[in-house]
Amino acid sequence: MKAPRVLKFGGASLSDLDQVVRDVRAARADQRPIVVVASAREGVTDRLTDALAHPRSEARHRSALAAIRVLHPGLSVGGRRHLTRLARLFRLLESGPRADAPLADRVLSQGERLAVDWLAQQLQRAGVPAVPVEADHLGLITDNTYGASCILFDRSGPAVRQGLGRLLRAGQVPVVTGYFGRSLEGRVATLGRGGSDYAAAGIGAILGAERVDLVKRHVAVLSADPNEVPGARPLPELSYEEAEELAQFGARVLHPLTIEPARAHGIVLHVRSLGEPRVETTIGPSQSGRRNRALTVLRPLRLLRLRVPGGRQRPGIVAEVSERLASAKVNLVQLYTSSALLCLVLAPEEVMPGLRALAPLTREAAVMVEGPFRVALVTVIGDGVLSDIDRIPGSVVASAEGFSATPRALSVAVPEEEGPLALRALHRVLVEESLAT
Repeated sequence: MKAPRVLKFGGASLSDLDQVVRDVRAARADQRPIVVVASAREGVTDRLTDALAHPRSEARHRSALAAIRVLHPGLSVGGRRHLTRLARLFRLLESGPRADAPLADRVLSQGERLAVDWLAQQLQRAGVPAVPVEADHLGLITDNTYGASCILFDRSGPAVRQGLGRLLRAGQVPVVTGYFGRSLEGRVATLGRGGSDYAAAGIGAILGAERVDLVKRHVAVLSADPNEVPGARPLPELSYEEAEELAQFGARVLHPLTIEPARAHGIVLHVRSLGEPRVETTIGPSQSGRRNRALTVLRPLRLLRLRVPGGRQRPGIVAEVSERLASAKVNLVQLYTSSALLCLVLAPEEVMPGLRALAPLTREAAVMVEGPFRVALVTVIGDGVLSDIDRIPGSVVASAEGFSATPRALSVAVPEEEGPLALRALHRVLVEESLAT
């Protein structure tokens, strides 16, 4: 059997069903086995999230259920059972304590279950031998980090290869749920928002896929968010490392873990727009001589300045700060150091837990804490980006609260209100003027 091709359709792309059908038919014309991975239909996960945020609101739950039912006409008997199960989960929310993480993941998974059943029925009506497959029942195993789980490939591989291989050898097209799997505890575990990309790349890696297509509707990988930078340009190619940095620094086109399984197994990812077939980004091994620059901005963020008596003369202070934050489960977005200062960049909701975690240092080591200050983190991503340091505009340097550099990412923390200006200034110099020369 030829290596399969994986097609992942995002929730918004499912609104253009005719084009989805054409895409699947075109892929099958290559005489190669096809696996389809689907997200929940557009708006469904938001409705389920809202229901979880208002667990006692019967009215909200009824409204969500009615809207979700309308989005999934023509369900099979199994699909109608998913609707019944969702209604039962809503009643459980209404009668019990606030949902714990495993229960929340059970609720959120219903969007993908319904979408896969609905899409499989639509493909069958179009003559495609589609079969709905639920990833947790298939044997896609994750860790127990509910809401942001990681796929365990060694544990998942045998069951996934056996289950999907049987369907592919029979000439069928599995339509697999993205976004979730089954935890080591045997419960539903979601992979985090956008996790269907990660699931598709993971399934592709397990199957040794020839390629994985991440199909989105009117979405492309651009040099910046076009809502922030009108001059943003499509990026036709990215290395695995560039794409990974782009996702980690806030670009919402890809789930941050999508790249890992593709790179490990040498699978090329194709991120493409359903509405604009010529707009496509290929993600694969790094190539010499290629110059990509992509920019992101993360906000709102907060910056804390720690003045350390003795500065660097006190050994282990950076490690001590990091360990205290880690033990309190505080995520550090960025860390800047000088001889006398440690500057910590955190999400706003992490500031108070961070201050509590650092309180012993202020008492025992006379560390002074200043802030929090409102900042934005502007990052330039691309292979060889260190060569651009001397091109950073003076206006950005003058407003910088902190600066970090790696071979593939330059990050500048600026006052929050300066974020859009810094983003556009850097894009103009590093992307627009570079392309013009």
